[in-house]
Formats: sequence, C-alpha cells, structure tokens
Amino acid sequence: MKYLFKVLLILLIISCSSKNKDKTKQHHMTDLQKALAVYPSIDSIPKHQVLTLGVFHFDRSRDGSDVVANEHIDISTDSNQKELDSLINLLEQFNPGKIAVEWRTSNQEWMDSLYTEYQKGNYKLGKHETFQLGFKLANALGHSSVYCIDNNPPFPEYINAIDDWGVYADSLGHLELWKTYDKENKRYNTFMDTIQRHLNVYDYIKLINSKQHSKRSKQLWTTGLVNVDHGGNYLGADAVGRWYRRNVRLFANSKNLVSKDENLLIIYGGAHKWILDELFESAPDFQVITFNDLTKR
Repeated sequence: MKYLFKVLLILLIISCSSKNKDKTKQHHMTDLQKALAVYPSIDSIPKHQVLTLGVFHFDRSRDGSDVVANEHIDISTDSNQKELDSLINLLEQFNPGKIAVEWRTSNQEWMDSLYTEYQKGNYKLGKHETFQLGFKLANALGHSSVYCIDNNPPFPEYINAIDDWGVYADSLGHLELWKTYDKENKRYNTFMDTIQRHLNVYDYIKLINSKQHSKRSKQLWTTGLVNVDHGGNYLGADAVGRWYRRNVRLFANSKNLVSKDENLLIIYGGAHKWILDELFESAPDFQVITFNDLTKR
C-alpha cells in the first residue's frame, strides 16, 4: 500500500511539473508566436485527389500549341496502342469520377454526342488524346461524359499588333532578352524531337510528367519574353500573363466538376501541368497526385 502511495505521489509531482512547464512556455511566448498559434489559416482537408496527366498532342494535324515537333509519333500503330492500353490500365487504378480534356467548353454538346456514338460502337476513334485516352478510360469506368474545360482568352489588340517579337524587342534594346527565350524554346523542341525516337509512348509520357519537365516548362516563362518591354508598356509580361489567365480559368472549370469524394483526372498538354499542379496544391480540398505516385502503387 505504501508503495502504491509513493507511485501515485510521483505521478502527481510529474503531472504538476509538466503543467507548470506548459504555463512557463505560454508565458514566454512572443507576440509573434502567439499570433502564429492562432493564425486564421484554412485547414487542408482534401476531399478529392487530382491528377493532371501531361501529354504530347497525339493528333498534330490540329495541334494549336506553342510547341511544334518535327517528328510525329504515330499513335495508331499496334505497339503504341499497346502502350496506351498499359497507361489506361494504370489510370483506372486512380478511379477518377470526372475526366477533363483540352477542348473549349463551347464544344461540350458536340463532345457528348461523339462520346455517345462511341459507346454505341458507331464512332471510330480519332488520334487525339481526348479520344485515345479520355474516351477509352471513361468508357471503361462507365462514365456518361468527358468534360471540356478549355478557355483560351484572346491576346490584347496591342499584343496582336506585333508581327515580329524579335524586331519589336530590338527596337527597345531588348533583343538579347528575346533571344534567350527563342533559343531555349528551340533547344527544348530539338531535345523533345530527338528523345521521342528513343522512348516508347509510355515512357515519353512519363518524361513529360517528370519533375525535370515541369521545372523546365516553368522556367521558360521567366526567361526572355517576360522581360521584353520591361519598364515601358510591359508587352512581354502581358503576353505571359495571358498564359496564366488561361490556366486559372482551366483550374476554375475543372475543380468545380467534381462531386463529393470524387477524384479528378485532367488530360492536357504537358506545358500546362506545372501551373495546374501549383493551383491545385493551393486548394485545401484537393490533394495533388502525380503520375509517379500512380506507378508506385
């Protein structure tokens, strides 16, 4: 009995000591620490997972991107179709509730009719990634629709009036800044043209979704073009700003597609991946999943 009493006494002393230490800590907290402790941040409670799958444009005949490849991968060959089947099987594990694709929202009715015909077996799929990946995956998952989210705001007239950015940059004494942008763009195109001859389709898409590719895509927008006309009318910065504006619109369109607890898959040109990932990382109700995360499951 005496032993038990001693144990209880020791525990009481330890408890009191701990409380006193907590009070001492609170007493010695700086005003900044107190402010940080009660800072009105939004708690991150993800209800949805989102995967932005960056791709190259399978159908170069309608490629309106800034990146133009000289060597085109023929997505319709048997070997490439098998690679796409492997990719679709992997994406099925992600189990998206909604699939968003790179078509303007004004095309939604047409997209729905095309998808319905495909489900009936009346439509032979075209080469575009929306059809080869989006339609096939949506059908495998029993989805009723594939969602168009693109919105491509026009350039301001004062930017459209520029016929040659090099000439314009030279007139401002900013030619070297423009050349940096132009040189990096050409270097990237040459690399992507060359490397796709040595990688299968699956690995090529994995490359587009790598950290290295996202970093490089992001850096391109902070080299050259953004600096043209700095301190003046900021035409270079405004041209870059239009790219951001487009992607924020894509973000708004796509994030509002999902219902409770649904995952979201966005199939888009690889240049958009980094900025969409950053936007969704700032959305407290979304958890960003990468292609690498899927391959590790």
